[in-house]
Amino acid sequence: MHQVFATFLLVHGELYIIFLMDDNDFIKENIVGRQDKWKKKVRHYARVTVSAVLFGALSAGVFAALEPKFAGHFYNDEPETVKFETEPETAESETEEVTEPETSKPEPETEETPKETVSVENVVRDEIRKYHYSVADYERMNSALQKVATSADHSLVEVRSRETANDLFGQLVKSGKSSAGVVIARTSGEILILTSDTVASDSGSIEAVFYGDRSYNANVKSVDEIDGIAVVSVPIASLTYRDAQAIRTITMGDSAEVYRGDMIIAVGAPAGVYNSSSVGSIASVSYNTISADCNIKDMIADIDIDPSYGSFIINTEGELVGWVKSQDKGDKYGYEHIVGISDYLDVIETISNGTEFAYLGLKAQEMTQEMTEARLPEGLYIRESIQDSPAYDAGIQNGDILVGINDREIRKMIDYREVLKALHAGDEADVTIMRQNGADYVSVHFSVTVAGR
Repeated sequence: MHQVFATFLLVHGELYIIFLMDDNDFIKENIVGRQDKWKKKVRHYARVTVSAVLFGALSAGVFAALEPKFAGHFYNDEPETVKFETEPETAESETEEVTEPETSKPEPETEETPKETVSVENVVRDEIRKYHYSVADYERMNSALQKVATSADHSLVEVRSRETANDLFGQLVKSGKSSAGVVIARTSGEILILTSDTVASDSGSIEAVFYGDRSYNANVKSVDEIDGIAVVSVPIASLTYRDAQAIRTITMGDSAEVYRGDMIIAVGAPAGVYNSSSVGSIASVSYNTISADCNIKDMIADIDIDPSYGSFIINTEGELVGWVKSQDKGDKYGYEHIVGISDYLDVIETISNGTEFAYLGLKAQEMTQEMTEARLPEGLYIRESIQDSPAYDAGIQNGDILVGINDREIRKMIDYREVLKALHAGDEADVTIMRQNGADYVSVHFSVTVAGR
């Protein structure tokens, strides 16, 4: 009788039993299979199905998000041309196919009564008039304006000039002036501040006091006495790490987009003390106002400002759109003249780089229709040759017509400004004007020594 010994072996999840015979033969038999194999297959296919659904949903979401951004790169459809016709078009094929018998009488034409339309502006105005504002509405608006004003705090600076002298008793005394400033740029080495020329023209030292009464020595980059502005700088290396991180460059706005009725905020020192603010609105806008070597947008604001220490004007987005000159004196009715930032960006850029913007000293205007009809030469009509200016000293007079500088023809104010941007203080400019001689105009050349503003 054979003796049988059984050994159990588990291989790859299946149970094997090995029977050992007494004659050294063995029999291997797969007794127990994977009873739960069908369950694992079901789970496997379920996972695949769920993964496919999730992948499809994710792909659709990514496509929907990115398709608007990249659609222009994959479609070459030409933009549709929109035309406005005063009369409806009639297709030729339709007029050929549709003919009426000669005996038929034309039907009387009926005019459609145009529907009355109301502009969106009128609808909005009417709705505003109907709305009854509550105290809560006023408080919400005031809170929003307050946030805009305080957002400029870390861009505002008090610039002080300090002079030392001895009094009658030999005691050392300090004196000087101060004016509001605003951080307009930041380079790798310095902070640039726009301020009044009154503090930068003093012979003493300059210091800038940032938000939080943090004071640092400053240097004068350049002064524009014609426009009453200056740019001073503070070395970044002199700032503490904390102050360097806290100082903010103000965002430049577009004063050309400021219109009558727009709300504005004065920051700096409108109340006669620093870190004060005031709210008002633009009362009047005059375009192409004649100024020295340029035409500007003159804005008058209904706002209460003490101009003694300078104030900067920001819009409701917190962007710098202008300033009030510290030497200007407001009238008794509470109106102030606003200097628009956009008209002086080229000047500010030049003096920020430590150089002076070219100055000739002409108040000129472009030709009007009446001047053209009177057959005046094409160019800029000189309304005033500013006294003691380079142009005045060279002999250019009121009533002359500027037609060229060096090799550049001057026809528009933009031509004049582009030439000035290429000139430098000390350059000799060949200025060509047309001067009236009897009934005619004759060409006259002047050599003008360019000065700085």
